[in-house]
Amino acid sequence: MAMSSSHLDATSKETFRRSPFKFATTKVPHAGLADSIKEQVSEDEGPSDPFNIQIPFIESALPASRLRRKITNVYYEYIQLSEGISQGRLDVVKDFLNRRPDAVGEWINLYETPLFKACACGKTEIVKELLSRMTPEQILPKMSQNASYHTPLTVVAVSGNMEIAEALVAKNPKLLEIPGINGQIPVVVAVENTHMEMSRYLYTKTPVRVLLEEDAYHGSLLFLNAIYYNMLDIALDLFNMSRLLAVTKHSQIESIPIIVLASKPDLFLGGCYLGPLSRFIYSFYRKVIKFAICFPDTLIGKLLRGLSKWTGIDVVYRLKVMHLQASKLLLGMSEETLALGMKERSETVNNALLFAVRYGNVDFLVEMIKNNSELLWSTRTISNATMFLLAVEYRQEKVFSLLYGLDDRKHLLLGDLDAEGNSVFHLAGYLSNTSKLSTIVGATLQMQRELQWFREVESIIPEKEKERLNFEDKTPLDIFTEEHEALRQQAEKWMKDTAMSCSLVAALIVTVTFAAVFTVPGGIDDNARGRPFQLHKRQFIIFVVSDLISCFAACTSVLIFLGILTARYSFDDFLFSLPSKMIAGLSILFVSIAAMLIAFLSALFTTFDKKWIVAPTILLACLPVLLFVKLQYPLLKEMILSTYKGIFNRNMKCWL
Repeated sequence: MAMSSSHLDATSKETFRRSPFKFATTKVPHAGLADSIKEQVSEDEGPSDPFNIQIPFIESALPASRLRRKITNVYYEYIQLSEGISQGRLDVVKDFLNRRPDAVGEWINLYETPLFKACACGKTEIVKELLSRMTPEQILPKMSQNASYHTPLTVVAVSGNMEIAEALVAKNPKLLEIPGINGQIPVVVAVENTHMEMSRYLYTKTPVRVLLEEDAYHGSLLFLNAIYYNMLDIALDLFNMSRLLAVTKHSQIESIPIIVLASKPDLFLGGCYLGPLSRFIYSFYRKVIKFAICFPDTLIGKLLRGLSKWTGIDVVYRLKVMHLQASKLLLGMSEETLALGMKERSETVNNALLFAVRYGNVDFLVEMIKNNSELLWSTRTISNATMFLLAVEYRQEKVFSLLYGLDDRKHLLLGDLDAEGNSVFHLAGYLSNTSKLSTIVGATLQMQRELQWFREVESIIPEKEKERLNFEDKTPLDIFTEEHEALRQQAEKWMKDTAMSCSLVAALIVTVTFAAVFTVPGGIDDNARGRPFQLHKRQFIIFVVSDLISCFAACTSVLIFLGILTARYSFDDFLFSLPSKMIAGLSILFVSIAAMLIAFLSALFTTFDKKWIVAPTILLACLPVLLFVKLQYPLLKEMILSTYKGIFNRNMKCWL
């Protein structure tokens, strides 16, 4: 929002403006897992640069003595093994290890052992061959002066190779406990890379003590990532093991699980969009799936199983499960907050509610406030903005609509002022955040949305609040006019350009259809007082009617677009008048185009009696109609919903 930098102070930005999804992982893995390897240095060359690996000269080009002096890379002898692993040549790897059994646990370059390289390259057979030659202790990560601290299992957790992961864990389960270079144990790495199967496998194998021992760093980090990446079964299991993790801030992690859940409205039904078919499946998925299972041999049962992906049953089922898991997790967190003291609650629950307002997570807000009704009053940033003031600032209409589900308390909640003397009406006058406006198509609809917010807030505040001055001696109307003038000009230009283009199309249709009615298909009978030859044919009647409809509809749309071009373009015109005219103009223009094509087809069929021309002509005639619908319908639909349906739910039932 344009005014937000001055509206909230620096402290508030630290607690509320930061991203809830920034997880600090500063914990460093423990050193001393193995001995380090020292570089061998040629006496006459001095210390070698560990990052300047020299390419060996061809033996025939230089004498052997000179060749030996130039090769200072201690990993030269492992080039054959390294290439064999990279190329997936198991025979080469076996042959080299048969000659050099000690190489199985050595560094073959600055950063990799044979096992590490095979895991990174995803060579499953080579990994199994190496493991068969190694002891469990040998597969633990070794430290090198220049090597990263990744482990074979953390590398596999990135790629999601289940077969290699199972082989590594079977050889030495200790790998599950060793963090990589960024301080994350393998299960956390797998979750961050969204490998669900790998994540659940590693989670079931990772000892509980590793997650919860000491300061529970790994458990807290896993909890955060499991919520963020929608693996709520893992999050629920962690919550059941240690409920305090959900509402406790770790010193090395910036966010808290309850804040991440508050910032993810898509985890709940209220935060996702479902089409008509998906809504039906969502409501009756138990009956639909039960029918398919109980009657597997019936035609409908087979059809449901065969078309589950096409109908979206499997997707909706997973969505339903996720919503149930999120609701269960939210209920548990809400109950856990009751045991917190005032200080802990202000650091966790209050901030979580603010993030829920910011991201429009209505389900989270309702559930938390139901169990902690005092949160309705205590939720405020250091800028002194209450929950509903922030809903107006961030243009979260679903959150603001919760006001209609309250009793007379809503007047008290709307009567608060922020730190700069702004009332809720002042906040509605400021321009929305750019990211919020970018989700709305066209400057006209953006202007309309801003007016809807301004007028909605105006309709529920006392009359005296309309002329209230903030600390800058500005009324809400002053702020709205000043903040939205540039957007008004953009909206005016958009409306005029659109109206001009559409009126040009409509004028062309008028010209064509007006002339067509006097160019009678099939000719005129001069002996019958100039009547058409095809007067009694059904195709000819269709031609005349559709041509007249097209001509009159085009004339009407021209007049409507002319009215748009000559409008005064005041702020209030964008609320209903101009959008409704644009809706009428586009709709009637579509009717005119469709009628014109029908007139063309009927005239063609009146003139030609060949039946083979019917099908291809109809298909070709449908192309312009379909193209118009595809290009203009999304805009028309959005404009109709925004103008006539509105964005606020004034029939909200009492929820508290």
